[in-house]
Amino acid sequence: MEDLIQDTVNYNSAYISLSLLDELDYCLGGYGKPTPEFIFSLNTFVESFIGCSEFYTSLDELNHLSLTAPAIFPTGRPILNMLVRETGLKFVSGVLETPGRVIYRGNRDGKSKKEAEQEFITEYGRKLKTDYFIQSDVSKPATKLPLVTGAFNDNDEFIVTEVQTSSHDLISNLISVSNTSTIQTTLPIGLYGQQVNEIARTPYSIEALEKLAKLHQVQLEDLLESLGYHYLPIPPFTTILLAQLDKIDQIPAKLAQLRADFQELREHFILLERQIQESPTIREQLDARKAFNTFWTTFVKKYVDPSHRLLHNHLDVFQNADLDKSANTFLKSHDLKDGLKEINFAKIAGKVLTHSMDWFKDRKVINRFKGLTNIWELFQNSTNINQQLKHFERLFGVSFSNAELKRIHEFINKKVTNIPKKISA
Repeated sequence: MEDLIQDTVNYNSAYISLSLLDELDYCLGGYGKPTPEFIFSLNTFVESFIGCSEFYTSLDELNHLSLTAPAIFPTGRPILNMLVRETGLKFVSGVLETPGRVIYRGNRDGKSKKEAEQEFITEYGRKLKTDYFIQSDVSKPATKLPLVTGAFNDNDEFIVTEVQTSSHDLISNLISVSNTSTIQTTLPIGLYGQQVNEIARTPYSIEALEKLAKLHQVQLEDLLESLGYHYLPIPPFTTILLAQLDKIDQIPAKLAQLRADFQELREHFILLERQIQESPTIREQLDARKAFNTFWTTFVKKYVDPSHRLLHNHLDVFQNADLDKSANTFLKSHDLKDGLKEINFAKIAGKVLTHSMDWFKDRKVINRFKGLTNIWELFQNSTNINQQLKHFERLFGVSFSNAELKRIHEFINKKVTNIPKKISA
């Protein structure tokens, strides 16, 4: 596993929450029935699994997994196993350094770490499922995610501690140690609002954007058009998957085949991210976007009733969040010293500051983007969702009432407010 622990994240990658994987394995592994919220969980996973090249989670979540999975999933985890097999699920170290509370102490007595973990799992077994398996429920979405980790202390005791954290913290920290800022997020529905808020950024002033456009020799209209939310038509991946199934235990094999079928799609995403990262000017970044859009228009023509993924684009003048606060002032004044007045220097290492100033001198501005499942379209009364509901009834023996689906609609309208009603294609 050591070769899968990294400090950087590659192009076209996704952060995936183990809470989402827990939910998928619970329903697709035959441990329990899906809820209406599971429709979102399955769709967002399938879209990411087919569209993203690599998957990452935190080392903290890996430690949690080793202590909880045997009790929650005693007969196996088909989706996690498939993800590891097909993508080599990777872990980024150093994501969280939050102190936790001790929930278990055991004497070492010559045990290996694996033996000590097994003793904890045996003693704590039923409580692990009660406390650490979270099935999505929009009527009471989880704001904190409990993670447990175990280690021997200096007194030769095996100590298990629990940390209450949020996916917002995990994602923010993950991005801070990655070498690109385009990483996707694949989270349960209850955290969708937080996901949108994490992506949303305060726009620069028109005055600043006018100066930036002139600096990079592009039209202001072209620059503005590249920012904000856009629809990206995609094949109806989940409907395609469900239509190929006779029973749910076929899902891992069918998903792996679908992923293989769309290799070209992932290669174009990688190419786009690399070109955007390496282009020294916005003009060249926009040219890369246009080339990608030309490919994409041809790619989706063969699919009837496509779904739509949401893409969010924003300008990121500095890689460091504290430095980014000064960008608008700098762009308006073209005075680096003026812009840097707004920075909290105490939080920034000298190396980071020097590197970011060099970016300004090189006139290098990154156009970042994030992908999101279109949650509105997913739960509308459309051909795609109606087909999925029929497959859910056929495969899982469940049907959802209008009242249950309305509950999802109300959650969306209340929790997801940062996405505009009208979005350009």
